[in-house]
Amino acid sequence: MGIGIVALVLATAAAAWLLMRAARSHEPMNGGGRSVAILKGVVWLGLAAAMFAARLWPLAFMILIAAGGVTAIELWRDRAIQADKLNGGQNAGRNLSSRTPMTVVEAAAVLGIDSQTKAVDIRAAHKKLIGQLHPDRGGTDYLAAKINDARDILLSANAPEK
Repeated sequence: MGIGIVALVLATAAAAWLLMRAARSHEPMNGGGRSVAILKGVVWLGLAAAMFAARLWPLAFMILIAAGGVTAIELWRDRAIQADKLNGGQNAGRNLSSRTPMTVVEAAAVLGIDSQTKAVDIRAAHKKLIGQLHPDRGGTDYLAAKINDARDILLSANAPEK
């Protein structure tokens, strides 16, 4: 028997044991908890073991790397959610651009213009910058939100008094 077959049998046995343990326990299997995390790991390792058994070494290594990346992202997300709960949910429902208020000077720096620029020039600078950094053109939602916030702040700051 090859090492891949042995690894596949062990991963299958571990997955079956975890499923039986989860069925007997009162811990919910709703995407959270230690049992689900272990089960996900066993499934990833089982898939990699199947690739090793089929002598698809490069694919098996790619699966292991992807599993590590997915696990790291899930851990980071769970920690961020827990930290937000400890802070009383202050950031819940907010977008990234509203976490720290932008000053007029910062808004002008974002658009690359003077803080006393006319509304027409503010809109032109915004249009040029958003055209380059829009999410549809390779930019990020965060950058687009910051650019839009900068435009709004400068337009409201430069609005004539009524």
